Amino acid sequence: MFLAPEGDEMEIATAAADFLAEAMPIDRLHSSGSADMSAAMRGHLGEMGWFALAVPEASGGSGLSAVEHALFFREVGRQCGPVDVLAQVLAARLPAPDDVHAALLSGEIGVALAVGDGDRTRVIGGTNAAYALNVTPDRTWFARLADAGETRPALDPATSMRLTDGVLVEPVVKTNGPDVWRFGVLGTAAMLVGIAEAALDLIVEYAKVRETFGRKIGAYQAVRHPCADMALRVEAARCQLWYAAAALKEGRDDVDTHLDAAKHLANQAALANADSNIQLHGGIGVTDEHHAHLMLKHAMLLGKLFGGKRAVLARLLHAKAA
Repeated sequence: MFLAPEGDEMEIATAAADFLAEAMPIDRLHSSGSADMSAAMRGHLGEMGWFALAVPEASGGSGLSAVEHALFFREVGRQCGPVDVLAQVLAARLPAPDDVHAALLSGEIGVALAVGDGDRTRVIGGTNAAYALNVTPDRTWFARLADAGETRPALDPATSMRLTDGVLVEPVVKTNGPDVWRFGVLGTAAMLVGIAEAALDLIVEYAKVRETFGRKIGAYQAVRHPCADMALRVEAARCQLWYAAAALKEGRDDVDTHLDAAKHLANQAALANADSNIQLHGGIGVTDEHHAHLMLKHAMLLGKLFGGKRAVLARLLHAKAA
C-alpha cells in the first residue's frame, strides 16, 4: 500500500464486499431478532477465515496487515455489521490458550465488547457470547462472562446491549500494551468510513431517480451541494484511514496520533453524512422501512467506541510531533 490500497489489497476488499453483502446485508435489520451475530453467521465468518485475517501466521492466522483489517471493516460498516464482529477479531489477536484461540478463529465461541459504565459494565454484543473483551489504550482483558446481565434497550438495531454489576470473572488473558486498542480504533474508524460511503451512495442513487416539478432532484443545488459536502467528508476520512492503517502496518512512532485523527474524521463523516442522507431523502428518509436511520444509529454507537469526540480531540491536542 502506498497511501491507498492496491493490487492484492483491493482483491481482499472486493471479496469482503461480496461476502458481507450476502452474509449480513443491511436489509436484515428490518427484521426482528437481527441484532448481533447469530451462531450460524459467526461460524460462517470463521469458516471463511475473516476472524484470522490480521492474525500472525504463527498463531494460526492469515498473517495479513492492518491495511487488510481496515479494508474488511470498511465493508462491515457499509452493511451496518454488528460490533461483536470487531470484538471477535480483536480477541483473536490475544495469546489465549490453544483451545480457546482455535474456537475464536473458527467462530465456535462468541465475544462481546465490555465497556465500563460508572460502577457497572455495559456489554455490547450478542447474548450468545460466552466471553467479553475489555480494551483500554494500555491493557486488554479477555474473560468469561459471569452472568447474562440486565438487557437494556439499544438505539442501534444492529447491536444488543446489557448492563451488569460484575460481568467479568478472572480473565482468561490479560495483556498490557496498545496493540489491541490500536486495531480497535482502526476497525471502528473503518466501519464509520463505510457508513459514510454507504450514506453517500444511497442519496446519490436516489437523486438520480426521484423527480419533483418534472426534474430529477439531483439537478437542484439544494441537493447537489450537500452531496458534494458528503463526498468531501468521505474523501478526507478515507485518506486519513489509509494513512493510519499504513502507519500501524509500518510501526511508525506517530501511529497513535494518526489513528486518533482517523477516528475523529470518521466520526464526523459518518454522523454528518447519515444525517444529510436522511434530510435529502425527504419524508421517506424518516420512515422505519428505509435504511437511512439504521446508518445514523449505528454511527452514533460506533462514534462512542474506541475514542469518543472529547477523548480523541484531547489526545490530538497534546500529541507530540514526530
